[in-house]
Amino acid sequence: MELLIGPKSRPRGAPRRRVLALWIGVALTGLSVAACLGLAEPRRSEPSFPHAVHLQDKQLDCAFCHGTARSSDEPGMPPPELCTTCHERFDPEKPPERRLAAFYGERGRYRKVADATLPEDIRFSHRRHVTDARLDCIDCHGDVAAQTEVPLGPLVVKDDCMSCHERVGKRNECRECHVGIDRSTRPPTHDAGFGRAHGEVFRHASTRSVDRCTLCHDEATGCRACHEREAPRDHDNGFRLRGHGLVAALDRARCSTCHTRDSCTECHQDTRPRSHRAGFGAPANRHCGGCHSSAAEEGCAVCHQGTPSHAAANPLPADHHPGMNCRMCHGNGVVLRHEDPGLSCTSCHR
Repeated sequence: MELLIGPKSRPRGAPRRRVLALWIGVALTGLSVAACLGLAEPRRSEPSFPHAVHLQDKQLDCAFCHGTARSSDEPGMPPPELCTTCHERFDPEKPPERRLAAFYGERGRYRKVADATLPEDIRFSHRRHVTDARLDCIDCHGDVAAQTEVPLGPLVVKDDCMSCHERVGKRNECRECHVGIDRSTRPPTHDAGFGRAHGEVFRHASTRSVDRCTLCHDEATGCRACHEREAPRDHDNGFRLRGHGLVAALDRARCSTCHTRDSCTECHQDTRPRSHRAGFGAPANRHCGGCHSSAAEEGCAVCHQGTPSHAAANPLPADHHPGMNCRMCHGNGVVLRHEDPGLSCTSCHR
């Protein structure tokens, strides 16, 4: 009797179709997750205002539309009545999505494209910047006059504000712009486990304010001073004896946070590396292959500063020149007296 689950009970293409369906499902799931996380390209839900047409082509001033920018904390958005004077003449020739009515919703409210809403604790005034400080619009908004559509992201970023404050001699203290935040305010991410995780956060170089250590911590008096007192958690005895060499080779900058070159030299002059056991410097010179690289040669010189063997290498014969391919003869039937690490022969034999 033939089993229902046997090979003859299903079409040959069924497994392939199932695999294809599975991959399609994974792809759709990935796109959905990316959209939720903000990784997908954002789409516009409203028509975007062309600044170039109004500021360059029509030679309008910014204050013509943003009427309260010089007198109020808010820049103000133009009411539809202000635009109707011109648009009633040429709107009938435009597609509906480019007409004036497309830019306004209920009760004549302008449909904003960019999310320019500031957090509740931010203290900002257009009047103080435009009238009191006499800044021009382009000082904060850049090439806004050439924009054919409003950017979807923030119109001004925090780094621009802080850079400008530094140029004009204004202190970048938190309370200058934030209502309830100062340098003593502990970010919500700084919980009990943050001490263990903060290194990864720092190396990730996130641009979020909550992840930017330098906003509160000075490198010289904060990070360096702390790490010089307290060793990282991975600096146990195993790391000291075996692991630190590999870490130093991969990320020397991390070590230099606390350790200067002098400290490495001082230790290694007295302590032989664990790889230097019996047979390491045998006649076969097996140690050469592990040391002949740009970083390792520098490491050898920490201890072997007076070794004359490399400087005393045989010179090139008179009928040889540096451009010759030495390996066409040497090592190809001609025995070498040392291991061939693959470097240029003329680096030693000159």
